[in-house]
Amino acid sequence: MTASTSIVADARAAAQMLGRHPHDHGWREIYRVIAHAFADSSSALAPVAHEFRALRAFDSDSHFLTLLGIAIRAVAPDILPRLGIDDDLDKRMSILDRAVRHHEAHIRRLVLHRRNSFTSARRFLVPQVLLSAYFAAATAPVRFADLGTGLGILPRELNSAAVFDRFAGDLPWPDGVPRFRPIPLAARFGVDRGPLPDFAWVRACHGVSPYYDRLFDELLLAFELTEPTAAGVRYDEVDLLDGDRLTGFLRGGAIGVANLSYVLYELRPETRLEIIEAALDAMASPGVVVVTEPHDELAGAGCTVTVYGHHHDPLRVLDVSDGHFRGQVRPGPDYDAFLARFRVAFDAGASRP
Repeated sequence: MTASTSIVADARAAAQMLGRHPHDHGWREIYRVIAHAFADSSSALAPVAHEFRALRAFDSDSHFLTLLGIAIRAVAPDILPRLGIDDDLDKRMSILDRAVRHHEAHIRRLVLHRRNSFTSARRFLVPQVLLSAYFAAATAPVRFADLGTGLGILPRELNSAAVFDRFAGDLPWPDGVPRFRPIPLAARFGVDRGPLPDFAWVRACHGVSPYYDRLFDELLLAFELTEPTAAGVRYDEVDLLDGDRLTGFLRGGAIGVANLSYVLYELRPETRLEIIEAALDAMASPGVVVVTEPHDELAGAGCTVTVYGHHHDPLRVLDVSDGHFRGQVRPGPDYDAFLARFRVAFDAGASRP
């Protein structure tokens, strides 16, 4: 297999993988059509895949596929209903191919220069609980950065009892629903590679379905509820692959705690740990990083939550059953070790089996 055919084969394999996701809220059938298109050597998608891999060598195949779907939605939203039905694949592939050829320049521009900026209103729930427990005994406030922040809602949501109470009951832990406790924050930053997204781009990152409509409505609500804290968040354009720029930002801002939520999956696996290690090396004490990443490169339901730190080995604390932070929190291998060291308070509710 030549390098050229390998690029297309890898893209097709990623599309097939995403097309088997156990939950279908608007994207799964579209990925199936894209996979079918990549099997056709004359497809208009093949040149896009080659250019993406040439210019974005560090990105994962799953990130390329999500960007491709988002770009198609952004430039040709009218075809999504026809692509998303369980119907003849050849017919749907023809619809897709015509749209890609018609909008090729715009699709290429988006795929090459944007990132999947889906922004969830609920993903702050777990960092809020973990970090409030971690820093419960802190003698000084800490400076926080959300790396890969998208629209920047998470740094606004931290320490918002109103947003926490709105969503926490939908995500019970093994020992019940955690109580809200504030994190001692001295400063908050939202960080992402430019251009920073706007609401229109983030809406395109949501699937076409009532399920994603509700998630976007929740995002709008979270922005409204956190308006009082908005002025306290500073935003910076930093590419995580630019090691010098990332180091300079973290050291210059005296950042002691960071969060990466659904960010590292966008990069090839060999690059992910390098990003975490570079961040930890540049961070001020105590140097804590919370990493939330999807199961199976986005092909599986849910995600894992791991806590890295200067003073302990990585702790895989949690598994969350749904990547949009509904459902249940399940104990990871280091759940008990974390709770033994950092106390989490729970309201009465579910208990672990």
